Amino acid sequence: MIEQPFAQIVDSLAAKTPTPGGGAAAAMAGCMGAALFLMVVRFSRGKKANLERDGELQAAETQLEGHLQRLKPMAERDCRSFDLVSAAYGMPKDSDAQKALREKAIQEAMVGAMVVPEETLCMVRDVFVGMHKVVGCIGKAIVSDLASGASLLLAAAEGAFLNVRINAAFLTNRELADRTLARASEVLAEIRRQQQAIAVSVDKMLA
Repeated sequence: MIEQPFAQIVDSLAAKTPTPGGGAAAAMAGCMGAALFLMVVRFSRGKKANLERDGELQAAETQLEGHLQRLKPMAERDCRSFDLVSAAYGMPKDSDAQKALREKAIQEAMVGAMVVPEETLCMVRDVFVGMHKVVGCIGKAIVSDLASGASLLLAAAEGAFLNVRINAAFLTNRELADRTLARASEVLAEIRRQQQAIAVSVDKMLA
């Protein structure tokens, strides 16, 4: 999806098709948020006020570049994982053997559809971690971009978590589902804290 024109992505999200859906949209929002973080770090390098912290900014830039590259394929991966769910639901169910095989395929596909948005969620957390140490270096002229990036990343996290949650609800392996949901909930809580800290900092700067 990342290679498609934006208008095509929007139209595909609006189409009456199972994919792309909320998980893919979350991944794309994560890409935009990470890109804005990367932009504000790049603008902050070389500034007189940040010369002593250029090493930290350089490290953050490198980390954010890596996180963005890892996020880029996640929308497509989310689509592929749920396409397997759709295919499993389409399997024949005329006999008991077919029903059993179909249910096994559905459950296996659901695990994948749950794990992929969890990965997106963790990647979003990593973006915030990469940015955390250099938030104080961002100048007033571009803090709106910093806050916008944080908001997009939070939206990505919320969307990814909802996709973890809905796919977990269909699993018969409740231990796996509950364990995954617990992990995802902790990551989401951390992301919310990070986003809120940036929002408060930016609000103070703009007041």
